[in-house]
Amino acid sequence: MTSSTTPHSTAARSIQEVVNILLIGLGPHAQRTYVRHTHELAQRDGLAVRLSGIVELESERERIDTLVRSQELDADTLFVSPFTEELPANVESELNRITDQRGINAVIISTEPLSHRAYALWALSRGLSVLLDKPVTTRANAVSDARQAQLIADDATEILACYERAAAKSPLCLIVNSHRRWHPAFDLTLSLIREIRDLTGCPVTSVSSSHCDGKWRFPTEILQMNYHPFNQGYGKVSHSGYHIIDAVYRFFKAGYTRETAPDGASVYSSFLQPAGFVKQVRRQEYERIFGDEYAGAALHSDAEVVAASPKIGEIDAKTLIEFSAGGDIIGQAQIDLRHNGFSRRHWLWPRPDLYKAAGRVKHETHEVVCGPYQTIVLESRQANDKHETNDHTDMHAGGNNHFDVKVFRNSAITGDKEPYRLYRAGDLAKFDNSRLHIEQVKKEALREFVFFISGRIDRSQLKSNIDDHIIPARLMSAIYLSHVNRTLGANPVASLALGNSDLIERPA
Repeated sequence: MTSSTTPHSTAARSIQEVVNILLIGLGPHAQRTYVRHTHELAQRDGLAVRLSGIVELESERERIDTLVRSQELDADTLFVSPFTEELPANVESELNRITDQRGINAVIISTEPLSHRAYALWALSRGLSVLLDKPVTTRANAVSDARQAQLIADDATEILACYERAAAKSPLCLIVNSHRRWHPAFDLTLSLIREIRDLTGCPVTSVSSSHCDGKWRFPTEILQMNYHPFNQGYGKVSHSGYHIIDAVYRFFKAGYTRETAPDGASVYSSFLQPAGFVKQVRRQEYERIFGDEYAGAALHSDAEVVAASPKIGEIDAKTLIEFSAGGDIIGQAQIDLRHNGFSRRHWLWPRPDLYKAAGRVKHETHEVVCGPYQTIVLESRQANDKHETNDHTDMHAGGNNHFDVKVFRNSAITGDKEPYRLYRAGDLAKFDNSRLHIEQVKKEALREFVFFISGRIDRSQLKSNIDDHIIPARLMSAIYLSHVNRTLGANPVASLALGNSDLIERPA
């Protein structure tokens, strides 16, 4: 994919010769994206960037050592014990040592999100730019503890304050890798929203968004798996769900002006947890499909699953968001987040790589309405879980790279020649059709990160800096708060006060 980011004059900043990256967390996602894309940016694109340090859990030492040898990575390694809230003193000391010895000026945080805050605050305290995997943070037991749910919003505010203090001393960024911010289908949608906003003054009035992981986790796996876990007291909302929350926020923000912006929002959520899941797909169905062997995989009875359920993260989540002005509702959003949905899994034991040929088929839709003037439908639906081989036919429905944008307009008022137009994301950018388009989109986040650190772009050109993630983080926090309050028999509607500029785009 060809980057839409172009260098410009940066007279006030010096061009750094090499971007030396410290990668904190090297799981399957980081290996498929950050390691691969760092190599491509250096070898194919000629950028001065290299992976100079790796931090992983002690339990992953053998895997990381093998990876470093097999790929001939010139990177120092640091292995740590698990932690969440505060950075242990010995870990901080070792991070400082590697940073000084290897000239680290860039940090990628790709860990379990419970440790995002600790690593981000350390990196900012050292004046280092950060590329942070979504979400900004999450909290253990957010699904059952109102205090932990609230801390998701508080963490984002704290990280932003730390970032602003550090950025006042030297140029640095903290980019949140919510990769739809670099996706051409979303860029087109935002542009079309702005056109209607400028032509008619009408904002986005309604959004319906959905996302399904297309993976099938069995009850015991939900209780025991530690990768993209549910057993830490958070789930789908904190996983891929953040992408959709962020997209909905951006749709509304693109349409609002000072005259039409909301001053508040309310959030109501409904979660499916394991107690309900075992009633949807019953044990006898697993036994019918897998026979007697299922008993060896089902380490927990349904009664045990139900007993654990209140503190297990959400498998599916439905959310209603209402934006209001002066007490009147002016915008409504429905967000449908599903881990549990159409999948290609038909085997008993989970595959070691949850990304590759693991039954995973993603479905995503967005319907964005701008009053009587425009409806935009974004739709991406895969039918296969093997994504290593692709061609131009994969841009159609069911294909690995399917992503359509359908635009309906009141052409007599807007001046369009036709009331309907279809765009394919694969035609909106120069993608390599032999690879997943979404993987190439993810590369753009890293490219922008490298461009900023090397002095090619400035802060105003960043698409996903931390200062534009406070409202999505607050919405995520409110989604959990709504659920917790509901389970306690309290008011399930969580409210957010909004400033006049919170949902208004800054001029480019």
